[in-house]
Amino acid sequence: MTPSQQRIVQQAAQSAITRLWDSLVALKSVSSFMQTGAHPDDETSRLIARLSKADGIRVSYVCGVRGEGGQNDLGTELRSALGVLRTREMERAAGTLNMALYWLNEEYDGAIFDFGLSKSPTETFEHWGHERTVEGLVRAIRTERPDVIAPTFLDIPGQHGHHRAITVATEEAFALAADPQAFPHHLADGLRPWQVKKLYLPAWSGAGGAYDDEVPPPNATLSVDVGALDPVHGATYAQIAQWSRAYHRTQGMGHWTDAKPDSVPLHRRLCTLDGLPLDEATMFDGLPQTLADLAELTTDPGLADDLQAAQGAIDEALAAFPDNARTAAAIHQALGCVRAAQHRVRNIGDEAGDIAHRLAIKERQLGRASLNACLLICTAQAERYELAPGEATQVKLSVYAGSAVALSALSLTLDVSDGWRVEGEGAAAPALATGERLTAAFRVTVPTDAPHYFPYRFRTEPGRPDDPVVGKLSYVADGERITVPVALDETLAVLPAVSLDIEPAGVVHNTAGAGRPIAVDVRAVSNAGAAFDTAISLEAPDGWRVDPAEVPVSLATSGAVASAKFTVQPSADPTGRTTLRAVATGDTASDNTVHRMAYPHIRTSYMIVPARVTVQSLAVSVPRVRVGYVDTGSDRVHYWLRQLGVEVDLLDADFLATGDLRHYDTIVIGIFGFRSRPDALAAITRLHGFVEAGGNLITLYHRPWDNWDPARVPPRYLKIGQPSLRWRVTDAAAAVSVLAPDHPLLNTPNAIGADDWHGWVKERGLYFAAEWDDAYTPLVAMADPGEEPHKGALLSARIGKGRHTHTGLILHYQMDFLVPGAFRLFANMIAPPE
Repeated sequence: MTPSQQRIVQQAAQSAITRLWDSLVALKSVSSFMQTGAHPDDETSRLIARLSKADGIRVSYVCGVRGEGGQNDLGTELRSALGVLRTREMERAAGTLNMALYWLNEEYDGAIFDFGLSKSPTETFEHWGHERTVEGLVRAIRTERPDVIAPTFLDIPGQHGHHRAITVATEEAFALAADPQAFPHHLADGLRPWQVKKLYLPAWSGAGGAYDDEVPPPNATLSVDVGALDPVHGATYAQIAQWSRAYHRTQGMGHWTDAKPDSVPLHRRLCTLDGLPLDEATMFDGLPQTLADLAELTTDPGLADDLQAAQGAIDEALAAFPDNARTAAAIHQALGCVRAAQHRVRNIGDEAGDIAHRLAIKERQLGRASLNACLLICTAQAERYELAPGEATQVKLSVYAGSAVALSALSLTLDVSDGWRVEGEGAAAPALATGERLTAAFRVTVPTDAPHYFPYRFRTEPGRPDDPVVGKLSYVADGERITVPVALDETLAVLPAVSLDIEPAGVVHNTAGAGRPIAVDVRAVSNAGAAFDTAISLEAPDGWRVDPAEVPVSLATSGAVASAKFTVQPSADPTGRTTLRAVATGDTASDNTVHRMAYPHIRTSYMIVPARVTVQSLAVSVPRVRVGYVDTGSDRVHYWLRQLGVEVDLLDADFLATGDLRHYDTIVIGIFGFRSRPDALAAITRLHGFVEAGGNLITLYHRPWDNWDPARVPPRYLKIGQPSLRWRVTDAAAAVSVLAPDHPLLNTPNAIGADDWHGWVKERGLYFAAEWDDAYTPLVAMADPGEEPHKGALLSARIGKGRHTHTGLILHYQMDFLVPGAFRLFANMIAPPE
């Protein structure tokens, strides 16, 4: 989707009336709520939608990891690349709910990393660091200053260890954030101790799907109605929550829910307010909820008067909706009162520190409400969004007046990061009448030493961009000066002038074969607007030979591509892993590759990493077979099989429906296949016939909801276990016991031994089979420490003249990380039945 198309979709998604309504609702309250969770998509969206969209509560979410260890329903991004993608999804989801966002991990390889499913908080803290996790939460609390905090999950057995760890750390942070002796280095960053007033836990079970809570949830002390209908959006808050959750598309989130009574039960776990009964109407009982409530907390009569006046004007603005002119006038009156109150607060000192914080937030909210009430449509667009250091681009900033509200002293300017240069003085106008437009053009130059784009920039305030180039609109209405930021409509990224994209990204060098040379194609892609010459080389360790030594290329403009092809001859007896490094020298030097992630539901993102290719040398005997692969786009097993020299065809819907399946010795159904490929499900009877006639059918890991009917999908009954926490082995080094040592899958053509189970990453597998027909033979058993062995990780059955093999082992993941045993085992699996 082009930037223009994205703008059209965004414009159609939200009308001016709903933008105004949302900004007015935010003025209702001075209360704030923070939720803590381990992953992107852990947030309780129904609750947050109600608090933000109905009650005007300022909401925030602290996310532990970037989701690097999750699944990917959209593509093949894994680990850090998946973390980048899920970060963008979380930002869009948060924006839908007007939710501020904090992260505990700011690096690709940071300590607080999504290492895969954990079964206890102790195990999780061994990876993350207990104190490090708590410190990050305390920092977020001291920055945001929430009144109420709530972790998403319970700390009980049967729940994900990441979830449990965040809950443990949140309760500790609740106390430590108020302790001036805790993490005193925060003071140097301008942070001060803050006492959260209440902590709530979910009063519902997290069982179902992936988890299986062993302890009942605590009793509910409060229930929050999320089934009420928003009068302007025309949807319940539970439905609005799904607008947000739909951005978590890599995780298959976003489900239709009918309008119906619905509520979120909560249990008050901690409270610092003396004498407050458990029987509450809202989470914010006993706390100041409006500017008028703040007025009752101050001993300064002038400040109290200003706060009361501001509250009265806000009430008038809400009552005037949807009359833009009356609403705008009341908003500007409230803004004047808030600023008067801020002036008084500065002279009071520490006594009013809390009030000052809340007034600063209210001033920003009133500025956004003014923009929407005045029907000001702002845009910021760049001529080019991908720039190399030292390059320049044109940026156009404009504002259109859609209402009759009198505006004066308008200006459009540009704020840029340190070192960036702006040419152009902006634009100014004494007034802007209805239907008029003011436009400013700038030339922005990137510093020659500008750092390359990094996707994990610290973002907190919704609607306040921290991009290197941000527009700024300023105007006067009803005597008040309003200044609001205007974000560019697409990501502006500083990229290396040339990106070196290597194909293949990883290489399996089979030492059991004829020692064929390795073909490596390095594509030089220009990110620079001007023409330049460079030379591409591929660096290899001693004993390896690369031909040619260098390939000169010329790139004329941004987006131009030139290919440099190399032949690499490994050393005489290679073992283990070897790294080849691509380098560009000459006019432009680079040793980086740029991964672009452009999906319609998120802003374009980039991941800049060293241009490397890893060669894994291994010995594997490969059967001479023809394989048909049902590709789902979620794994790359077919790619790796081709690297081994296997003849693989990707099967389309027409072939599955009418083609001669006997053309193939083996058919493989990729992960999630029967959900992602309805045509495969429709062909299930034909696939069963293929097996009965002598074919070899392999089904890779599926979840129960991937249209896996245990009685209909597999050739014989095979039920996948759930929740996954009970039917998986998260220890990637867990011992493997062989149950059928003479079975062909463990012997032909490769003898699978203990070494083949070494070096695995993330975990062994998940959604193992729980029940199966006697025709299936369990081949291996494995378990996490302290648990009973699972025997459903790898099952195989003779069906008629053929064979069906099903596995919950994450072989696709191991192959992507070049684990030798996964290739050797898969080679056996595709071998035709004897």
